[in-house]
Amino acid sequence: MKGLFILLSIVSTSLFGSEAEKLVTEQCASCHENNNLNLISISSMAQYSQSDLLYILEKGKMKTLAKDLPKSQKKLIVEYISKKDANNKLSTDSDYCKQSISEKTLSTGSKWTSWGYDSFNSRNQTKTNINSGNINSLKLKWSFGIASEDVRAQPIVVGQLIFIAGKSLYALNKETGCMYWKFQSKGMFRNAPAFDVSTKDSIYIVDSDFVAFKINIFDGEVIWKTKIPKEFESNTSSASPVQAGGFLLVPISTYETIMAIDPSYECCKSSGGMVAINTKDGEIIWNHRIEQKAEYTKKGMITRVKKFAPAGSAVWNAPGVDLLNERVFFGTGQSLQSPASGFSDAVITLDLNTGKKLWVTQTLAGDAYNVGCEIPVVRSMVCPEENGPDFDFGASIIQSIDKQGSKVIFAGQKSGWVFKLNPLNGEIDWEKKVGNGGVLGGIHFGMASDNTKLYVPISDRKVNKDYDDKAQPGLYALDFETGDIIWSYKHDEMCSDRKPLYGEGSCFTGFSAPISIANNLLFAGSLDGKFSAHSVEDGKKLWEFDTLQEFQTINNYPSVGGSIDASGPVIVDDWVFINSGYSHHGQMSGNAILAFSIK
Repeated sequence: MKGLFILLSIVSTSLFGSEAEKLVTEQCASCHENNNLNLISISSMAQYSQSDLLYILEKGKMKTLAKDLPKSQKKLIVEYISKKDANNKLSTDSDYCKQSISEKTLSTGSKWTSWGYDSFNSRNQTKTNINSGNINSLKLKWSFGIASEDVRAQPIVVGQLIFIAGKSLYALNKETGCMYWKFQSKGMFRNAPAFDVSTKDSIYIVDSDFVAFKINIFDGEVIWKTKIPKEFESNTSSASPVQAGGFLLVPISTYETIMAIDPSYECCKSSGGMVAINTKDGEIIWNHRIEQKAEYTKKGMITRVKKFAPAGSAVWNAPGVDLLNERVFFGTGQSLQSPASGFSDAVITLDLNTGKKLWVTQTLAGDAYNVGCEIPVVRSMVCPEENGPDFDFGASIIQSIDKQGSKVIFAGQKSGWVFKLNPLNGEIDWEKKVGNGGVLGGIHFGMASDNTKLYVPISDRKVNKDYDDKAQPGLYALDFETGDIIWSYKHDEMCSDRKPLYGEGSCFTGFSAPISIANNLLFAGSLDGKFSAHSVEDGKKLWEFDTLQEFQTINNYPSVGGSIDASGPVIVDDWVFINSGYSHHGQMSGNAILAFSIK
């Protein structure tokens, strides 16, 4: 099977002719036109610039699969599928702010400093004026268009600043959207920045080339940059970094699950991990590899290509950090090759100072899976013996305080199971099956906690395999002490007449994106593009906004909303921010960041 797994689309045969059309059809369509794979649709990727597409082929996740294509053919495909010119002349910049950033700019108002709000990943904003009494006053104030087919990086907010990341990192005024400064690296940004809560003078971000940056918050200048060693070409930085004390914690994931579809590829050798960087000078303190070095296991029955294990256990979620007890905690992905590892589908805690494992609690053994399992023509050659079920931890682990004042941690799995664990030893206190589970959740990207209840979004989106029980997409509140379901809000089926405004994705039902809570409200975005607020007391829907529309943006960049996934609501003061548009997994593309306020 030939290479290009990520590309893309037949846009217009009149522009580039039959040679390019043939290349795209032969190299791309077999995967991206296969609805069973739930990949980004071919037409949705046309919104990428030519430089982005070429980067993906030559340096990004498709480098290995495109290795046999001459550069002339890569360029022909890129030109054919892109609707932008080679220089990507359409600007994504806002007007510059008249005043520069000051200490007052940073200190006026509340904060949302990292992906999970705080280092415990609570996603619980306690300093906001928004509540059930004024939620009906929440209106859209402005929107920002990202130059991409979707918006994956969740914003953060510090005082009057909002930081938005995509091809560039923007520092905007949260109320007007004017731009203070812009920073651009050679790579793209797929994860949220992190504000330095210790020094309060800088932010951190990691690009797609695995370069970590410390950036002066006042002028956008680089203080230091650190190239994180990539043990394998497939290693990538997908989850967001977290700053705590003198540490910047950077998760390591891997897209080797995609590379495994090539029968000639010796799968698999990569490992998830965690890197700790000194925030003062950018030096790497430790680099923890989750798996032991992979060893030869056997040859494929048909291809006779060597197979290796253990591999996988990617970290797809932002870590949590307990500075007092000097612990880092996170969840891991599935194994990629048989036999499955004891570290996959697990909650892991490391020593903050040394990076050594303190404990590992595996909640599902024997989960080995790669994307080749979904492709009939290569399945027998590349799929591990276990063939899934691919029920890893995509959601960040949460630390909370129970009624007795003791620390507890909560983990939500794509299987639909929720676990309460002892943070000192990893022992499971209780476990509760909330959703039916699935390759895309179950619990996909993130829960929230207010130290009284645990709030759980359920996707339960069917992907290829039949469920044992009926899907239960919706929102759930669990009792801290027992895990009992206190209330549930079942997602309405809204997809019968909803189609993407750009590309060829599909509408789906369910809550896959992380949720957030503030005062007595729970905010949630759904795969059908609806953004809603619910009572934390009973789950009743109190407010809703349909993001599946075109937006007039403050930066005059064409923008539409779509599926809400991967990143969640950010709440500060009178404001709520949400990303809309996520074309991966065959969903509805979009490129809007939306700003709402009650004033």
